[in-house]
Amino acid sequence: MSTSSPAGRVAAAQERARVGKLAFVAVAAVVFGAGMLLTRSTASGHVKHGVRALAAPRRFVRTVERNALQAGQLAPPQAAPPQASTSQS
Repeated sequence: MSTSSPAGRVAAAQERARVGKLAFVAVAAVVFGAGMLLTRSTASGHVKHGVRALAAPRRFVRTVERNALQAGQLAPPQAAPPQASTSQS
């Protein structure tokens, strides 16, 4: 592609620019698509497995029932706590 005329050099430069722009657009599209796929697969709101109930383990519940309820530690308070008040100056 060794053309010595200025018109030939301009045409060759325009062709290289067109190919470069197309390559840039193609790479940008691939990067955008890959980013979309990665975002979709790692999004925190995206459900990846079934939902299960949020509850304490049964062993923990049995231990609390056995230790705390037997001693009466979960009884309601006998008197209301004192009310906060401000003094007059």
